[in-house]
Amino acid sequence: MLVTRCLQRYVRGMPGAATVLHIEGDRVCMPAAALDHSGFREWLKSDDFPEGVRASYIQGEVFLEMSPESIESHNKAKTEITVELGRIVRDDDLGELYSDRTLLTHPEAALSSEPDALFCSWATLESGRVRLVPRAQRADEYIELEGSPDLVVEIVRDSSQRKDLVLLRTVYARAHIAEYWLVDARGAQLRFEILVLGPEGYSAAADATHAQPSAVLGRTFALLRERNRVGRWRYRLVTV
Repeated sequence: MLVTRCLQRYVRGMPGAATVLHIEGDRVCMPAAALDHSGFREWLKSDDFPEGVRASYIQGEVFLEMSPESIESHNKAKTEITVELGRIVRDDDLGELYSDRTLLTHPEAALSSEPDALFCSWATLESGRVRLVPRAQRADEYIELEGSPDLVVEIVRDSSQRKDLVLLRTVYARAHIAEYWLVDARGAQLRFEILVLGPEGYSAAADATHAQPSAVLGRTFALLRERNRVGRWRYRLVTV
């Protein structure tokens, strides 16, 4: 679901424009203020934000996703990567790994999104490159990360193909995120790339058919997929 800059200009340009935008009938009621990044952030953290909606703001475009994720090509891959990276980060005491539905914001890049996973090293957290934003009236409860984490993970869905492959690749670079891990498990050939930030944006650390080196974690990774005993997919993130 996409609200574009064109819609933003249209709403603002109408005399006596409505202050609330309704999408898909009664399923989502989005305030017009959410078409600006600051208003979008407030809406996400308000009591009015609807449950079950995955929302992103990417340089003037609002994405609202409500469909369930694919079990075989998305959920299983996400679970394996999160579990294995979490183990590595914990055992090596590298920093903190945040799982799915963590809100990441970078104001200068006009970004608010929820990666499938993201990692912040201790150096990043201690230097203030990423700060935890507390909930209103709850200083001990945090609901948003603001800044530049060391790496983000995105697993492509049919509904998020343009967002993951084009828009986020650009905006994560502008947010100065050192590594962008990209997984596409929808086809016959599993795609796993660790994209590394350079002066001209992201480039692949290695050919997609080979193991992928991660300078952030100091390891080389391969994402493997095989059939389990009932003919479904099993994923394994391994270090090589």
